[in-house]
Amino acid sequence: MEKDVLRQQAIKRLIELAKSETRQIQVNQIYDHFFESSIWKSAETIGVTKATKIEFPTEILIQKAFAAGKKIAVPKSLPKGKMVFHWVDPATDYQTTKFGVEEPEVEAVALPETIDLLIVPGLCFNHKKYRIGFGGGYYDRYLENYQGHTVSFVFKEQIFENWQPEKFDQAIDQLILAKKLKEGQHEKK
Repeated sequence: MEKDVLRQQAIKRLIELAKSETRQIQVNQIYDHFFESSIWKSAETIGVTKATKIEFPTEILIQKAFAAGKKIAVPKSLPKGKMVFHWVDPATDYQTTKFGVEEPEVEAVALPETIDLLIVPGLCFNHKKYRIGFGGGYYDRYLENYQGHTVSFVFKEQIFENWQPEKFDQAIDQLILAKKLKEGQHEKK
């Protein structure tokens, strides 16, 4: 199946998921798993995109990282499908791009080798740990030279197995998904 078709299917699923209580259940389960992990505990510096409305919400991660004394870097897009991460703090101002992405209005560049953990967004994922993003190739280009650990937070609605990665696609080290709930089962509170 072509990537553009998968992107459209994923966007449709994510819009529907945003209207459902299932979304928050998955968010809670994914964060519970992540915040208990050695990856989170050992990372001193984290690169993360500020999520759009349909993406996995990253504001919780950003706030918790600041509270834990971790450093956060957020990307800015550049011409020709490139991006650079910048160090931010709780007082950082952001500008919203024409694509609805919040980018920091700061100059302090975070070089790839200074970021321990990179949270990689995406629209579609497969169990081989490959992803399809919005189509600009920003993360695939960045990941070519990134040597740290990569994690993606994935809603079950984002799993598509009927596609093959292309030669420039970069695999993610770890996908974190919510545990499966049986039909009609709800998360215990």
